[in-house]
Amino acid sequence: MSTELVTPGHSPPLDTLIAMGIVIGVLQANPVARITVKKQGFTYRVTINEQVMWDKVFEALSERWLFEIKRLRYGMGAFYSAFGPQRGIKPVELSKRFEELVELAQKDFPRIAQEYSEDSQHVTREGRGGKRKKLYTAYLPIAPWAGKYFAGTYKYKEDPYALCPLCSFLAWSGLLSSSAVMTYVAEDKRGTIYAIPDPIDVSNYDLAFLALIFGEKKEKSFHNNIPLLAVPLLVLASGETIWHIRGKYGLYVWKYEGTGNFLSLKDFSQLPLSPLLDFVAGAKAKGKYLPKLIEYLASREGDPSLIALITECLIYGEPDPYTVLRNIWSLLSQARDKRAKRILRWLDKGVAEELFRVWKKYWEGHGTGGTPSYA
Repeated sequence: MSTELVTPGHSPPLDTLIAMGIVIGVLQANPVARITVKKQGFTYRVTINEQVMWDKVFEALSERWLFEIKRLRYGMGAFYSAFGPQRGIKPVELSKRFEELVELAQKDFPRIAQEYSEDSQHVTREGRGGKRKKLYTAYLPIAPWAGKYFAGTYKYKEDPYALCPLCSFLAWSGLLSSSAVMTYVAEDKRGTIYAIPDPIDVSNYDLAFLALIFGEKKEKSFHNNIPLLAVPLLVLASGETIWHIRGKYGLYVWKYEGTGNFLSLKDFSQLPLSPLLDFVAGAKAKGKYLPKLIEYLASREGDPSLIALITECLIYGEPDPYTVLRNIWSLLSQARDKRAKRILRWLDKGVAEELFRVWKKYWEGHGTGGTPSYA
């Protein structure tokens, strides 16, 4: 018996988070479940070739929720860090809202197949001016294009974008399980960056592995202004060793930043993930210094824009690898402390070879500005 769900159509990354919330919940309840996710416009079709015990899925997801709600009460944990640069967060009040959300989502979970059927028109009863009886505001961490801040000091002329308990619960579950959340502080700025894999056509354990790569990167902070294009390599370079992931997938990255009491969404991008995974897997297989190199470039002594330069080289085709490596070597060679010789070793042969190999694989014969091989 197979089950097929279609996410409501709120648009990515909100629907992306909902899809990943469903996937991880099913896999946690049944690790051998056969699942396929295919992106269709602004929605995702999730096919589960098993009989699904939705009460077990809810139980698996809510266990993480209850743990994080306890941490939130003390102003710590994944929920708290997700609100990043925003001041005025009231942890006790927010934790009570999340507790109520868990209770209401439990009542809706047995109807998930009906609510997320292809012809349910679920999304028409939500959003701005939604007609459902009980709706929850979609806060910025899960809906950067339409969300609202959590604080009474921010006023809005428009109605907030609102979600039913089921959508809100699954979206936050996707954020908890499958997204990287990183914070930074630089001079008078403070910001939070979010990254989540975009499953275009992915199946089974590859979905779980993508979630693991990103989901383990929580509450990581930097003392430098991190460009959006530097984020993918900050996520991929550390933690789990990368191996080949089949299927088609991309990446959503967004950032919001605060200066004083002013908050704004600074960037939102959809990026290809294949060439970055290819590069990191090869560089880690050939050497051990890529994580140290990326960590140094992101530090106060380094220059995070050089990490973004590697990303540009791989996903846009320019600048060329030689220019990227020359700029990184120039920075590393300026080190004058007792670590100078060791720092230079971090730009090892494996990093250089893999940068050239992946760049040639995706861009040779296409020309910069053309259509790469991953398109």
